[in-house]
Amino acid sequence: MNKHWLLCLSALLLSACTSPVWKTTPVASEPAAIGISAMAHDELLSWLSYADKVLQSNDAERKSSIQSLRQQANNNELQLALWLSHPKAEPGQRQQAQQLLSRNMSSISPRLKQFFAVYQGYNQELLTLNELVEQRQAQVESLSSKLKELATIDEQINERKYQEPGQP
Repeated sequence: MNKHWLLCLSALLLSACTSPVWKTTPVASEPAAIGISAMAHDELLSWLSYADKVLQSNDAERKSSIQSLRQQANNNELQLALWLSHPKAEPGQRQQAQQLLSRNMSSISPRLKQFFAVYQGYNQELLTLNELVEQRQAQVESLSSKLKELATIDEQINERKYQEPGQP
């Protein structure tokens, strides 16, 4: 009996796999829309693959790619923006990436706009955090300088105490 149920269940599962409910075949009346969507999907996958390559790169590869893209005449500004958005990029490079992304946002597809908007947001957040770090460093340096001044004043007071006559 168990074998019979197992065979029936297997047959049901196999028939469900070939059911039209599970298939995602395009409707014949909308081939142009599907082609555009597929192209946008492929383009997005291509950019995702390129972004992965950028993220997996080391410092030497990043510097070489940035230099190469800057020397090329065929404006690969979006590629350059990705390289300049690397997590280890300097704030100046991030600022350049922001400018490149802003300049090119109007000329890219809506699906890619979402992708590059993530990079813009990421860069902006890191630039903001970098400014905050710089402000904190300036505060620390200021406080350190004041502490040194106070230590110098304390030393001078202690020296005067011991130099005054009649003091033990």
